[in-house]
Parts: sequence; C-alpha cells; structure tokens
Amino acid sequence: MYCKRLFFISPLIILFSFGVQGQIRKWEVFELKLKSKHIYVNPYAAIPADKKEGLIRVEFSGVKGEAMGKKMVLFGFWDGGQNWKVRFSAPFTGTWAYKSFSQDPGLSNVKGNLEVGDWPQQRLNENATLHGLVQVNNVGDQAGHYFQYADGTPFLWIGDTWWNWTKRGINFSTYKDLVDDRAAKGFNVGQLFVAANGWGQQSSLLDSTFAVLDVAHIKKVDSMIAYANSKGITMWIHGWWSRENLGNTAGEEKIKRWWRYLVHRFAAYNVIWVIAGEYNMDNYGGLGLPFWKNLGTMIKEEDPYNRIVSVHNTPPNWGGGMDAPQWSTTEILNNESWLDYNQSQVGHGRMANEMIPSVVSKSYSTIPHKPIVVTEPWYEFVEGNPTGRDIRFAAWSAILSGAAGHTYGGGHTWLADVPEAP
Repeated sequence: MYCKRLFFISPLIILFSFGVQGQIRKWEVFELKLKSKHIYVNPYAAIPADKKEGLIRVEFSGVKGEAMGKKMVLFGFWDGGQNWKVRFSAPFTGTWAYKSFSQDPGLSNVKGNLEVGDWPQQRLNENATLHGLVQVNNVGDQAGHYFQYADGTPFLWIGDTWWNWTKRGINFSTYKDLVDDRAAKGFNVGQLFVAANGWGQQSSLLDSTFAVLDVAHIKKVDSMIAYANSKGITMWIHGWWSRENLGNTAGEEKIKRWWRYLVHRFAAYNVIWVIAGEYNMDNYGGLGLPFWKNLGTMIKEEDPYNRIVSVHNTPPNWGGGMDAPQWSTTEILNNESWLDYNQSQVGHGRMANEMIPSVVSKSYSTIPHKPIVVTEPWYEFVEGNPTGRDIRFAAWSAILSGAAGHTYGGGHTWLADVPEAP
C-alpha cells in the first residue's frame, strides 16, 4: 500500500511526448509523463516486492495494422516529487490505444492513441538497435546457438565492460566519448552496472539502507542508456553485485524491489537483463540457489518485452567461487526456463584465459542449446599485464569454439578511471 500525506495539490498535468495523438517508429521509446494528485512519502520503498503491481498501470492495446489484437500491460515508475512516467516501445506497427489505471486520481484514466510506423532503411542501416530487442534464434540447424534482433537480423555480441560508469562525478561528455569510440570500433554491447550496491556510494543508486532512490542520479543513467542505444549499442544491465552477506545487508525483499523498479524504468530501451554480478549460486551472499532461481523467474515475468536474461558468474579460481565451482552458468542453470543464454567469467590470468575454449565448447554442446558468451575475460592492461596476443586468443578461441560473441575488458575502462572521477 502506498503511503500518502493528508494534503493534496492542484489537478493533474499530463505531458505527452507527442500529445494525445502521437506518432512514433517501431521500437522507439514513447514516454508518458504524469503528475500524481497525492504526495507520497517514499514511492520507491512502497513498490511491492512480491506482487506484480504498482501505483500506476497502463494498458496498450493494438487496434489497427500489425498491432491489431496485441496487448501489453506496463507499470509506471516514480521519477521524483509528484512525477511519474510510463515508457513504451512498440513491437508492432499500426495503431495502439492506451489507458492508465491507478488509485491516484491524477494518474488514472489517462487515454490516448499512438500511430506506429516503420523506420526507413537508411536509419536501420545506421543504428542496429532499431531492429528491435536482442533475442535467441530458436529455429533452423543452429537453433539456440546465436542471437538475433527481433526482425531476424543476426546479432554478433561484441561487448565492452563499463562496470563503474554510473559512478558520480563522471561528466556526461566523457561518457559520450566512450560510447562514440566504441560504436566506431564496432562494439554493440555495453555492460553497465546499474548499481543498488556499487563500489561505494559514489556508484550506488540507492542509499546505504537500500530504501531511498537517488532520482537525479538515475535520470543520468536514463540518458546514458538512451545515448548508447542511439549509437547502436545494446545495454547489458545488472543491478546487484553478489557480495558476501548480501542476504543480511540488503535482503531478499530489497533485492526484488530494485529489480522491479529497473524493469519498470528501463524495459522499453534496448537492454539485456543480468540478475546479478559475480554470484555464487550455492551460498555466497547467504541467499541460496532457490532465491536466485526465483529472482530470474520474477524478472522474466515482470518484463512485458521478454528481454533476454542471464547471470554473471564467479569463477572457481576466485575466493567467492570456490565453494560452488562454475566456469559458466551452463553447469547449474542451463535447464532454467528463464535463462536465455549462458555466461562465463573465467577470471584473470593466463591459466584462466586458456580455459576459454574448453568452457565454451562444453557449453555449446549442452542440451538444451543456449548461446554462450564470455562476459568477463582477462582484462588488458591489468592483472599480470596480458599481451595483445593473449587478448586476441581469448576472443578468437571463444568464437571458434562456438561462442555467440565475446566481451572485451580494458584496464582503464571497466573501472571508469577518468580525470574528473579517478
């Protein structure tokens, strides 16, 4: 139940991206902006952790064209003060009608129509994310082995680790330079830690109690994701780092709440969900395997777009992974219906680097078939100073062993070591 104070404000003001009658393109993000009539104490902390609901629900119904007969139900998210938003990206062209539902009279019964058209071919050639969400190819001889965009265009994962770029103090212009550089080099995945519990409060979006949202900071993350998408880069988002004693410092309820909020806020963008970073599915963090499995199911059910979901593992040669050795998610999670693709982190060092062919080939042959990507290899410029030859070995041995792509890690990049925020 959302708590409210016993006073009210003036009647609602509704702002639309394109007015009540709007025109957008397929997969373009449409943002519906609303103002609540009531003032709420802490709307973020009131998100139900165990129920698929929220203060505002918007139903989008296709009434004409490709969209005819289609329906999507989206939840709005709090954006500070009395401001609420709902984001929608249309998976089908045609006419969509929408209507909002809420106990708050300022957020309820907002109606409108959207006309959704196709992108011209030139724009599709310029920006791959306009081809739609990234999904697993499940047809043909190579079913389950590689990715594609929603329209069937093949997707070769070429990722870069941007773990700490949500850190406060980084100028947006510096981040844009990173994206522009990577886009020009052909990268199409940016692995971003949208952190409830980052490396200190400078890179955390929740306070130390995990109950208060920094709205200004997450608005900056909005811009980061949108800009990367505009440059053809899909954003790989994970919201928790599975540290020791996470079950006590945060707890199940707060972990689930943060994930519901992330889905409500970012699902309309071209993103990939990663339920946790450096998990140990046995006991690291004190949460246990059933919790992580249930969290994966919850994220999948919460997302109306069915974005692909996976997990970032802790390798056996690291302290956090020794009690539950897993070179990839294949070893424990491959049969989970919510796990769309497998990830491997082999760790850092020459021995770990040279594990890649065997880890990838084992995963590639496992049934049911699911794509495999090494999402954290040996970083260049750190951890024993690997040579360029070592880095190339990791990438090429992964691809030639059956991987659906590969992620690069640069020593100066993953930690976001920049002049204004060293």
